[in-house]
Amino acid sequence: MYWSYIMKVNFRARLFIGFSIAIILCAASGLTSYFILHKQETQRVWVRKARRMLDSTTHVQTLIIDMETGRRGFRATNQQRFLEPYKAGLLQIKPTLAGLKEVCADDPEMAGKEAVLEDHIFRLMAFWQHNGDNASGYTRDYITQLTDDEKLKMDDIRSIIKTLQADETKLLAKRREEHDRLVHYGTLSSSLDSVLSEIIIVILIVIITRELRSRKKVQLQLRDTVEELQQQTHTLQLSEAELKDTTDELGKINKQLEKFVYMVAHDVKSPLSGIIGALSLLQADETVIANPELTEIANLSSSAALHLSGMVNSLLEYSKMSLDKQVSEMVNTKEVLEQMAVLLFPPKNIHIVIADEMPVFNTRKLMLEQVFQNLTSNAIKYNGKENGVIEIGYTDAGDNYRFHVKDNGMGISETDKESVFAMLKTTSNVSTADSSTGFGLNIVKLIVEEQGGKIWYDSIPGQGTTFYFEWKK
Repeated sequence: MYWSYIMKVNFRARLFIGFSIAIILCAASGLTSYFILHKQETQRVWVRKARRMLDSTTHVQTLIIDMETGRRGFRATNQQRFLEPYKAGLLQIKPTLAGLKEVCADDPEMAGKEAVLEDHIFRLMAFWQHNGDNASGYTRDYITQLTDDEKLKMDDIRSIIKTLQADETKLLAKRREEHDRLVHYGTLSSSLDSVLSEIIIVILIVIITRELRSRKKVQLQLRDTVEELQQQTHTLQLSEAELKDTTDELGKINKQLEKFVYMVAHDVKSPLSGIIGALSLLQADETVIANPELTEIANLSSSAALHLSGMVNSLLEYSKMSLDKQVSEMVNTKEVLEQMAVLLFPPKNIHIVIADEMPVFNTRKLMLEQVFQNLTSNAIKYNGKENGVIEIGYTDAGDNYRFHVKDNGMGISETDKESVFAMLKTTSNVSTADSSTGFGLNIVKLIVEEQGGKIWYDSIPGQGTTFYFEWKK
């Protein structure tokens, strides 16, 4: 039932539905993967920290036991060689305790227990130092008393260490369990996304194939009509008008499709690859090969898709590379803005004013151009004044340049504040040009934040808007 309903919708709407679903799935999958990976990394940090804590407490306990054994052997024999483990432990115990204190620093409860442990250890070390390094005068009763006192102190230390290790072992088990659960969900999410993406690609291939077959059928009907018109000349004018209407409609559809592809260029990389593959299959289809007109259509469509793929690759190159691999170059901001002001073809009533002094610095030119172009294009589209003025300038903000794009347009209302930078959200302002897609300012925000900056705006409804963004020098 639902499939028959979808197939009744026109070709443009079907493509729009398919691409919209693909974009939503890609965005959802990307966000899910990001949050899962972020949580996994957090759990891994805690697991490593727990292991460090367990290793540190074990090392402390080993050192104390070695020192205690050395002192006991020394008391029993009065031979200095038994003090070697004790003296070695004196050199290691403070750095080891410092490391344990650092590990427990961000957990108040653990930090408190570590402080108690450190206090007991220092008391035991003071006890040992008080008894000195000469046992020749020790009586058996005195040695027994020292041993008993030493054992009580050692028992306290062992108890504290045991408690620390038991608590941390429980936390470690919980963190490992959480990490395993996140790995399971991450794998499940990736598998589900792959299956859904394949299903969407198959559906798009079916839609395109059916549309081409439908167009082929229309062409056959037109050919029959032409043959009939040769026999019935009195219907020639009617047929020519019908053919012109069909051609105009196809032209409108193609223009609308071009606009649609541009709107979703930031998120159609994967679906576009599927379409290119589908067109390759159609070019190899015997039915298409046998029909020169269909062959020409398929070839033209394939060439256009490949060209579009190249454009998308250029525009989205920064999203496929880490920041340290993206190409930087020396950019003259004023030259970039002057070139942009020409390429945007502003209406005669819009005047773009660029500050006399603009910075020249090393940065990623494509992304800076994209931010300026989107903000300036919006200022043109939503101006609505007889004498529109757009001012572009900057101030030095320490480590950043603070750029601004100011217009005297219609401004942004209070009700639209939440929608300005949200994906797939548009404001209630009426554009003087093409309608908004809801992607532009969201992508601008992502680009600016990726460079370590931020973007915001001030606006007075009816008087204008000023967008500010900071860009690293």
